[in-house]
Amino acid sequence: MIRILISLLLLCPVWAQGQVVAAAASQSAKLECCAAAKPVASRAAGNDTLRVMAYNIRVGKGLDLVNDLGRTAGVILASGARVVMLQEVDSVTSRTGRMDQALELGRLTGMHALFASAIDHAGGKYGVALLSKEKPLSVKRVPLPGREEGRVLLIAEFDNFVAASTHFSLTQQDRVASAKIIIEEVARYNKPVLVGGDFNAQPGSETIELLNQNFNMLTDGVTFTFPANEPDRCIDYIFGRGFRVVHSQVVEEPVASDHRPLVVHVVAECANLQNAE
Repeated sequence: MIRILISLLLLCPVWAQGQVVAAAASQSAKLECCAAAKPVASRAAGNDTLRVMAYNIRVGKGLDLVNDLGRTAGVILASGARVVMLQEVDSVTSRTGRMDQALELGRLTGMHALFASAIDHAGGKYGVALLSKEKPLSVKRVPLPGREEGRVLLIAEFDNFVAASTHFSLTQQDRVASAKIIIEEVARYNKPVLVGGDFNAQPGSETIELLNQNFNMLTDGVTFTFPANEPDRCIDYIFGRGFRVVHSQVVEEPVASDHRPLVVHVVAECANLQNAE
């Protein structure tokens, strides 16, 4: 009955209404399993990694000022990512043709789609999204501080890991507070974690240092990600716990958005990630 309820909810834009579904209770133990767990053996040659993407899509509007969600989907599909954290996503706003962008990207990529609203905008909602090949067990929306506009954290729990998408405030105090909230929230899960998004903070900042103390930075934290056509700063990252990086890259996509997408290939370090894909 619970799985049926989740399936129905994922087919309609309920996340735009700020609702939270918890199909499985999150565990309260902190993520300490990885310290004692044995590394997972490769499942098959060339198929032992999980590809993860983080991408601020600017509601599908490229630097050429063309709104083209199909182009955005093409960037996602080309990456081969099985988990995708998206920022600046519209849900039925007038500026993007009343389209539920998360559901449309899910349809175009063949993935499950989740959306979490940060603010009301143009007759609809605006926030973050998460796409996944695997069906989530539970989903949680967590409001984050934002003085210029509301911010949000979207957490999805899967069989063997947890993934989260977020977009931090432009204000330093809000970013630091948001980092602390994320650390507290993911500590509730006794599973390895992926957190990706637009953190609006550069390497060496208080925000990034705080996250580095509690997670492993899976992206290199050096390659510039913004603006996409001539990047001059790094403000987008993927952090994790319970994964080892095999490959990390900032995709050279200069037009589809004002940010460049990040892709990491990671290998599970915990035994309970053996069937993550």
